[in-house]
Amino acid sequence: MIASKRIRFNRELCGYKYNFRKMKHQISKMVFQVAKFGLILVFTYTGISKLSGHEQFAAQLDLQSIFAPISLFLSWLLPVVELLIVLFILFERTLLLGLISATFLMTAFTIYIGGMLLFQRSLPCSCGGVIAQMTWKEHLIFNFFFMCLAWIALIYNYKQTTQRISTNTKEVS
Repeated sequence: MIASKRIRFNRELCGYKYNFRKMKHQISKMVFQVAKFGLILVFTYTGISKLSGHEQFAAQLDLQSIFAPISLFLSWLLPVVELLIVLFILFERTLLLGLISATFLMTAFTIYIGGMLLFQRSLPCSCGGVIAQMTWKEHLIFNFFFMCLAWIALIYNYKQTTQRISTNTKEVS
């Protein structure tokens, strides 16, 4: 009698553990999708706003002494790269490249803004649209948030890819 209760109790625990893992996976997948959507949204918005206000964007880049020599080149490169990242993230085949690029770019932007806040007295903003209306501290928080989203999406994608590879390897063996 006691043994049968113990067996039933263990089965119930195992079922609970399975449901918890399944729920955790579903939440992780949902967070990944939100992160992907957020990155697509922010890179589409900033890329298009930089291209639509290209002259102003190029002039603001020229005001920043560190970028002055290459400001015209950067004024075309940055929005094109941002829109390419969006395309990479949209397609499964190029998703990893898009997430790596987004993570790199958001990390670089965040480090740049942090450096500007620490070392620069005059802070011209070369961002487009609504983002240009933010203070530099708000901008740092905004970029840090999207940098974290990019890292979360990249790590999730890496884990899913390695799990798929290990599963496929086991099936082949």
